[in-house]
Amino acid sequence: MSSYQCLVLSLLELPRLTRARTASVFFTDLRMNFGAGEQVLRSQRSSRLNDLAWHLVELHHENDNVTLVIDKHYKTSTKMPGILYQLNIEHGLYIGGSGTLDVPYLDRALTNFRGCIDDVLFNQDEILTSLRPYPGFRNVHEVSMGCSDEFFASEDEPVSFFSSKSYVSFQLWNVHGEGHLECAIQTSAQRGLLLYHSGRAGDFIAMEIEDGLIKAHIGKSKSRMQLSSLKSVSDNKWHSIELKFTAQYLQLMIDGETVKTSLPSHSKIPLLKGPLFVGGVDDSTRVEVIKLELTSVSGKYARGGSFKGCLRDLKANSEKKSLKNVLVTKDVSAGCKTENSFKTNSSVVTTDKTPLVTTASTSVNFPEIFKPQGKEDSGHFLILNNLIVPEAGQAPLESKHIKVNLEFKKLGVRQSQIFFKIQEKPSHGYLKLGVEPEQEKGTFTMVDLWQGRVLYVHDGSEDTYDNFTFSISASSKKDMPSFLQGNEQYVFRITITPTNDAPELMLPEGNLFLLLENSKKRLTPDLIKVSDQDTDSADLSLSVLGNLNTDAGFLENSKNPGRAITTFSSEDLKEGNIFFVHTGVKNSRIVLRASDGEKVSNTVVLRVMAVPLDYKVVNNTGIKVLQGNATLITLSHLAVETNAIQQEMEIRYEITESPQFGEIQRQHSSGEWKQVNTFSQRSIERSRVRYYSIFKALQLEKITEHFKFKVRIGNKISDELMFPITVKWLRYNLLKHVPLEIEKTKKKCLNSDNLFAVMVDIEIPENELNYKLLSLPKKGQMLLNNQALKKNSTFSQKSIIDHEVEYELINRPHENSQDSFRFLIFTKYLESNVYDFKINIKADLTSIILTNNGLTITEGEGALITKSRLFAQTLDNKAFQYKVTKSPQHGKLKLINFSDSPESNDNLTTFSNQDIMGEHLMYVHDDTETRYDEFLVVASTNESEEWVSSAAGTEPLSAEIRFNISVELKNDEKPVRVIDKVFHVVKNGQRLLTLADLCYHDPDSDFDDGQLLYTRRGIPNGDLTLVNDTTHRLYQFKQEDLEQKRVLFIHSGADYGRFVLFVTDGKHYTSTLLEVSASDPYVRLANNTGLLVQKGKERTITTTNLSAITNQDIRRDHEIIYEIFLSPKHGRIYVNNLATDSFTQLDLKRGHVIYSHDDSHNLVDTFNFTVYAKDIHQDAGMHVRMYLESHQRPPKIVHNNNLLVEEGKPVKISKGKLQVVHENSSPSEIVFTLRASPVHGYIRKFASEEGYLGAEQKPVLTFTQQDIDDGNVQYVQTVSDQLQDHFSLDVTNSIRVVSGIEISVDVIPKLIPLEVQNFTVIEGGSKALVEDYLKISNQHFTGLNCEFILIEPPKNGHVGNSPPLVSLLHMCILFLKCCYDQVIVFNLLFFFLQGAIVQEGGKVLINKTNLDASNLLVKLPEVQRSIYEVWYQVISLPQHGIIVVGERNITKEKPNFSQYILNKFGIIYMHDNSESLADHFTFAVWLNLKSKSAIKPDTDVLEEMFNITIVPVNDQVPELKTKGLRLKVLQGDTSVLGPENLKVEDLDNSPGEIKYTVISNPTNGYLAMMNNLSTSIQDFTQADVDSGRVWFVQDGSSFSGVFYFSVTDGKHRPLYKLFNLDVTPISLTLVNLTDVILPQGQTSVTITNVQLSATTNGKSTDISYEITVPFKYGHLLLGNEQVTKFEQADLHSGKLSYLMTNLSASWDILEFMLFTSESNLTGQVLNITAGPLVKAASDLKIPNRVAYKLRIKDLDATELANLTTSNPKFEVIVPPAHGKIVRRRSINDATFVGINLFTQNDIDRGVVLVDVDANMTGIDMLNDSFTFILRADDVQPAVGYFQYVIVPYDHLLTVQISPRVKPRESSNPLSIIIPVASVALLLIVAVISVCFFLMCHNSEKAKSLIKNQTQTVPSTPGLSPERSLTIPMVTVTPLPKGAENSTATPFVAVRCKQLLPTPVASAEKNSLQNNWLNLDPEILQHCRKTNPTLKHNQYWV
Repeated sequence: MSSYQCLVLSLLELPRLTRARTASVFFTDLRMNFGAGEQVLRSQRSSRLNDLAWHLVELHHENDNVTLVIDKHYKTSTKMPGILYQLNIEHGLYIGGSGTLDVPYLDRALTNFRGCIDDVLFNQDEILTSLRPYPGFRNVHEVSMGCSDEFFASEDEPVSFFSSKSYVSFQLWNVHGEGHLECAIQTSAQRGLLLYHSGRAGDFIAMEIEDGLIKAHIGKSKSRMQLSSLKSVSDNKWHSIELKFTAQYLQLMIDGETVKTSLPSHSKIPLLKGPLFVGGVDDSTRVEVIKLELTSVSGKYARGGSFKGCLRDLKANSEKKSLKNVLVTKDVSAGCKTENSFKTNSSVVTTDKTPLVTTASTSVNFPEIFKPQGKEDSGHFLILNNLIVPEAGQAPLESKHIKVNLEFKKLGVRQSQIFFKIQEKPSHGYLKLGVEPEQEKGTFTMVDLWQGRVLYVHDGSEDTYDNFTFSISASSKKDMPSFLQGNEQYVFRITITPTNDAPELMLPEGNLFLLLENSKKRLTPDLIKVSDQDTDSADLSLSVLGNLNTDAGFLENSKNPGRAITTFSSEDLKEGNIFFVHTGVKNSRIVLRASDGEKVSNTVVLRVMAVPLDYKVVNNTGIKVLQGNATLITLSHLAVETNAIQQEMEIRYEITESPQFGEIQRQHSSGEWKQVNTFSQRSIERSRVRYYSIFKALQLEKITEHFKFKVRIGNKISDELMFPITVKWLRYNLLKHVPLEIEKTKKKCLNSDNLFAVMVDIEIPENELNYKLLSLPKKGQMLLNNQALKKNSTFSQKSIIDHEVEYELINRPHENSQDSFRFLIFTKYLESNVYDFKINIKADLTSIILTNNGLTITEGEGALITKSRLFAQTLDNKAFQYKVTKSPQHGKLKLINFSDSPESNDNLTTFSNQDIMGEHLMYVHDDTETRYDEFLVVASTNESEEWVSSAAGTEPLSAEIRFNISVELKNDEKPVRVIDKVFHVVKNGQRLLTLADLCYHDPDSDFDDGQLLYTRRGIPNGDLTLVNDTTHRLYQFKQEDLEQKRVLFIHSGADYGRFVLFVTDGKHYTSTLLEVSASDPYVRLANNTGLLVQKGKERTITTTNLSAITNQDIRRDHEIIYEIFLSPKHGRIYVNNLATDSFTQLDLKRGHVIYSHDDSHNLVDTFNFTVYAKDIHQDAGMHVRMYLESHQRPPKIVHNNNLLVEEGKPVKISKGKLQVVHENSSPSEIVFTLRASPVHGYIRKFASEEGYLGAEQKPVLTFTQQDIDDGNVQYVQTVSDQLQDHFSLDVTNSIRVVSGIEISVDVIPKLIPLEVQNFTVIEGGSKALVEDYLKISNQHFTGLNCEFILIEPPKNGHVGNSPPLVSLLHMCILFLKCCYDQVIVFNLLFFFLQGAIVQEGGKVLINKTNLDASNLLVKLPEVQRSIYEVWYQVISLPQHGIIVVGERNITKEKPNFSQYILNKFGIIYMHDNSESLADHFTFAVWLNLKSKSAIKPDTDVLEEMFNITIVPVNDQVPELKTKGLRLKVLQGDTSVLGPENLKVEDLDNSPGEIKYTVISNPTNGYLAMMNNLSTSIQDFTQADVDSGRVWFVQDGSSFSGVFYFSVTDGKHRPLYKLFNLDVTPISLTLVNLTDVILPQGQTSVTITNVQLSATTNGKSTDISYEITVPFKYGHLLLGNEQVTKFEQADLHSGKLSYLMTNLSASWDILEFMLFTSESNLTGQVLNITAGPLVKAASDLKIPNRVAYKLRIKDLDATELANLTTSNPKFEVIVPPAHGKIVRRRSINDATFVGINLFTQNDIDRGVVLVDVDANMTGIDMLNDSFTFILRADDVQPAVGYFQYVIVPYDHLLTVQISPRVKPRESSNPLSIIIPVASVALLLIVAVISVCFFLMCHNSEKAKSLIKNQTQTVPSTPGLSPERSLTIPMVTVTPLPKGAENSTATPFVAVRCKQLLPTPVASAEKNSLQNNWLNLDPEILQHCRKTNPTLKHNQYWV
């Protein structure tokens, strides 16, 4: 890492490219090239640096990151291309300029830095520690210490030019048609270059001083003109100069006097280039100026020639030029020196009057001189010609020099009477007059001139000009003209021809040069002085004569240190560049001589004496300092003297022990003091070293301070010294420290009686003595000027005195208490100890005791706000009411009580303490992704609803409370796909998969999207891998991998495909498909919207305007390049502020590409470009449109009126309804966009070709004002029975947008909106049909005459003018038809039998208002009515109550009552408090004579039913009937929440009145209604549950969840429960996965569901299989097509098969995964095994210790041999565990050889045996096998297993002595066996008889052999054991099948070593008998001595 830092001041101009568009603001350009191409980094525009202020510039380079930081604030950075990040410094580090460095990458047009630089650090190394040149290390050019005054000069300050090479340069002088330059100068110099500006093709403009006159030159190509002033300016006075030139003339004006000349007619104004030089030129320009032969820069002045003097008020074409805007300055200073500063050897004085003089002309054309004429016409009476005199010579003044043209005769005078009187003598010589003595002194006559009596003698000075002033008079008594009266003065000019004098060399200070040994010392002009009056010092050089003693030392030039020189210039001597370097001998000498190039000076000898260094510490007095202050260390305190005389020696003080209580600091040039460990004596001299006391704590003891140091001078280091420091330790005195008393008020000021401190020994102002709060009071707060103080806040003693510090109590306590805070006192000197300040608080019994602890809930849930959370109270227990002044923003406050349901209190505005204490107040969160909520309430007592202000300061019983609610977020949102598009890739290529192609967002605000996990399924046409390891396949990756560009897609196969991706946030799952499209490589534009730019301004082109996409593997945006081949005509394209013709996609993304308009009147522009992506390109163009500033004003809405439309019809949106205008936009440019579409209609637009655009399904969303003006926009009403509609629009003129224009639509309905109201008619009465019963309220039908047509008359009445007779009480229906064919139904109610209404468990009075049958009397004649009365009899009693008459109940026995009782007392119905809703009783009514008892007659009786409505009382608590609140649902599925899961019953309420409220949403899904499963619900009823309308939608997560709910009937306290949601995870299970056997010799085999099958419990039953690792030796085929994926159905259909293509392998492996759209199973393996084509015996038993011969029926590969026509080979790869495979060497050979390979032919021949040898002690059976590979020609090998059972010898078996060796074709002949048969038989019988006694115990029967599942299990063999000829054969015969608990066992060959002899020839008989006698006793002990007992049906043979 590299770091570069410097501090820059007064940046008048930074290096910049000449291509920069503006020069008014300068920035920092950084150009870098690490080997992979140049990068340019520019500082920000806001970081202007040419403001004469210090700026910190930092450059950081780390790897490929380069960052430029200005002032710690303005930061720009870039990344370097390529892989080379190391900066190789080859030519050194240049600061401020490039010197003579000439490299291709350096722009020579760059000017050097001009300003001040300090603290240059390169990787923490200081670069500018010294400006002293050092050979091979540091070169310094034109740099000085300190910051020059010229940087701070004002614009009006003169500029002083003080050397022969002085000059200043400015930027190019732009001359258009006319050049005008003006300035003022002050000089005494006779020559000097004032101005020079070069041009093209030889053009130039120049102005110089020659002989005190101003000369102007103008050059155009080869022609050249010049103009000279007539007045000298070399008089050390200020003169104004104006120079004008055009193509026609050149004009010069000096102090208002004008000279002018015309230029040739074909002349043109010069075409200037480069900088404007004033006062001189630089060395590079001097070459071309010399060629112009200007007098001021020619001859010996060729190396200098600059103007010497002062210059001010410089303007070029009225543009002011000053030191503020120069490019380069050299040898100039701000301000004008005194005139003595520019003195020459003479003083020139000019007169105010100019005589009439005609100067002899040369080749130069002088202009006419306009002189005032006197009365006499003098003509040209006097002609002066310059006198030419050699330097230090003399010359006579003759008549040819002064000619007088007079008519002497006419005037009457002689030549001797014409007198010349010298008025002012020459300055650089004198006039020697050889005239008559009697003549007046200083006069001569014309005769004297003729006779040569006047002689000018030069004084030898180097001035080339002299003059004297004279007057002319005539000594005649006659009247002479005025010009002969001596009144006029004339100047005679004398030209001095210079002579080159030899320079003079002197040693003013003596010839002894002292210096310290082994040091170097500067040679100064005071030591060696060279003088040459006629040679510029720059042309003088000095040489060392003779051989300088090299042992003593050498001279060097600091420009090339370390290199000995013998010649140096006078300029280097003056500049202090020449040093003598001492190296050895103490005494030596230097012989010097000077030369001006022509002549040499005298010789001087400088003696050199070297002395040893000596020094002493002359001052070490120490200092005194006040604690906390700083004191300078001066030379009077610390100083060291050396014996060096006028020799710079750096004296450094190195601190070896730092001070304990302070720091030694040095002041840097920036003014900042920094701690140092070393400092120099020069810093002490400059007052830049100090001791700063930093110890702020109290010092109780007088401790002294010091630091120790060593002095280093050159290589000498002194002993350690100590510098004492006396510190005046300070302390505080806390005079007042009294607690503050708080009684009745909440706020009280601290005063000086509470807190007052002073500092001992010194006085300090009260505003400087401060208090710092170390802790805050807990029960209140400290205020300063009513602003709360925080911890570590401060206040002063003055603030306490001024009563600005207060303590404010937060809550008044119930009892007396105390508060406190901790503080310390501090000043700039020190800090005190820590103090405690007490505040005594007295309790206020009337204050509010407030509890406000906030609430913490889970997202989407609710919680009760209890007394511990929120409560207000007083000590006297006043009741508080709470008024909500600000409701919660992300939830609701609810009251849950016995009378209201929660939802009826959503907008809760008030609640009380009772609600809080009764736990009725609840906050329910709205399930948004918010972490915080709050609400504001005002708590007040019942007597004080509002705040009461009290002048007495008492607190009102009211408080505002902010209740905070903290929300704990939960993961309840599924990831949502935000980027959904096709992924494009090059065919068979690769491309990064990034967030631009695939991106999901998790709406949970606390979830990092980068942690989303993707799991991919099979990809049919490619694969996903790691970008840095393409062999690593990706099956899972995170979204941050996409962001970090780590996922690479590699295409292969089909051009189009798609694959499944599962996305999860760890809880919720979702799936998606990523489509992949492969094609040929392309690049195309994704965006090309054009650009909108304000006229004359610039606009950034971003990727929203222009961007390209490609399917190639381009990983960095800078690889997409845009090259402009047709530039814009009316603007330019800039990248990083540089005009360019190319840019990259990265530039567009970073906003570096800018289009800048040229401010022309063209408002349309375009540019064409080619976009490149690797080798692919596409041409395109971009349109740019300019807008005026007025376009930024928003459009104006002229009309915005409501629309009126008939139902179902369209209406045109006219200009009068909607009109928006803009002053500079046409109607077609004003575009409307639908912000909110109409609810009951849509917008359509008419187009001439297509008809109407827009339909209800696809409405028009945009249209223009022009469309409205043309009548092409319509609103179409579509939804019936709607009276209102609305929509809103946004309108724009493409620049500004006006949003939210609301349009209202009034709909005229098709049908009359008639409002019908029921009315009541008294029985037998009538009522008018007034407007309240039949009302048309719509405003559009106001005043409409509507006719009502009666369609169906009332059944029990009629509509008319008279009332009808009514018999009984019924409800009538009246049908009316309006003229609009509307049918209206309303009810007419007639009451006779009204019934009664009673509350459940209550009673009701029934009187004549309810029951009145008095109308029965109308049937009787009127005279009889008085003797009858109406009686009632209850026929059927009420079911749910009783009827009480008086004090008795109506019963069946006493059921009667009369109308009289009804009228006077009434009867009472009393309900039995059952849960019934209705009751009734039936009665009979009749007329009864008053004189008779009331007995119901048989006739004339009416029977009616009296209905009683029971108003239920909700007195039953809802009861939960469901015991287990649980629902099982499949992962990702939906399930109905039925009554079997959730059932609440309430006898008082219907299921629809039992309401559930979800307090906490399910954690793994949501509840929804059946008709809208996408919307979550919070409320439902039991009726919804019973009808199956409530469903649970599972979110796909695999874990179970719960939801918290409440259920209520609206009155009783809610029941709160948790409902469990058990999730059955979706699983995918393999039910079959067995090896597939490929028969040997075949190449394909079918794979079915028998070998491979899966099942799932998910909804999706389509199971797909995809190969993850393909077969190595074959392919998977579906039909005849090779596939990498297949379905479950393919397995069932038998279409899937395996084809082996490589027959060298015996197996193959398929790695695969299987998945559905809901689940997946990975990492599965299916084995393909070749099955050997061989027949093998099964249940083969081989006795132990037997060599068993394999026969063809044991192991048979004959079929394979026939198939391949070869001899199959068996290669044993796993031998038997208990034996080995052996082979006879030949058929007749009795010896065996162990083998691992045998053939089928070997088996056929019987030469292959299994030699069994096992330890079967205590074992009845032992399984064994060997594994082999079966090979044959042209077929694949196959692995087989030959298995058998090893059994021991069975003693229960019958033994038959038989050799059991059958002869074969190749056996021994029978002739050998027969002779010995009898002997062998006898021996065998004898042996067997003995064995009856020696036989071993019988073993249990052998267990059957375990069968193999494959085809390699051998078949049952026939046993024919092979034995050696030396071993006897024992045959065991099986017992009969009927033997109890025994199994017939095949005969087995058993081997016992040397147990029985084998029949052999007689010759071997003795040997065999010896073998028998030598039987092993250990074997014999296992033999039986007696015969074993036989069981039933067993016998011995």
